[in-house]
Amino acid sequence: MGPTLAWHRPNKRMRHLTTLGAFGFLVIGGSLLGLLDGDSPFEWLLWWQSWILIIVFTILIGGPFSTIVHSAGADWLQVQRLRWGVTKSNFVKLYELTKIDVSHGGTTFHLYLSDGERAVERSFEELQVDRRVWDLVYNGVLHSVASGATVTTKAAGILELSHVPGLKFRNPYTEGGK
Repeated sequence: MGPTLAWHRPNKRMRHLTTLGAFGFLVIGGSLLGLLDGDSPFEWLLWWQSWILIIVFTILIGGPFSTIVHSAGADWLQVQRLRWGVTKSNFVKLYELTKIDVSHGGTTFHLYLSDGERAVERSFEELQVDRRVWDLVYNGVLHSVASGATVTTKAAGILELSHVPGLKFRNPYTEGGK
């Protein structure tokens, strides 16, 4: 693999804001449930068991001890996750992709890239945070599509491959393929 040309790592402030948001969500949600039950909205906060649940779920939802780093080179994409001191990483060769798919996960779409040996699935939102990373990924996708990679109908539509001038590929919209 060549040198890293672009990378993105979320800053600490954003991770802390996410953790605080998770804490606030749990406290407000618990208060609303108490209010709907007919009790005082803050009575449940007097129980020590509720604080244990709040702390545990805040850590699980907010992920203050997790970091995901996206890095890309001229022909590769790597996703590295650091959680609880354990680092896991995976990468794909962008110019050798064999399958490109898009799935709907939660509130956003996820891009699935496979080069035959390895696969990476990340949300569009995560890949597009840094424009340079997204440009390298999209260029690799276009090259692989032009070289004959399998593209699903949903992926072709969301990536707007039919609008790329000069790109010759089996258009699933006109041929009814998947």
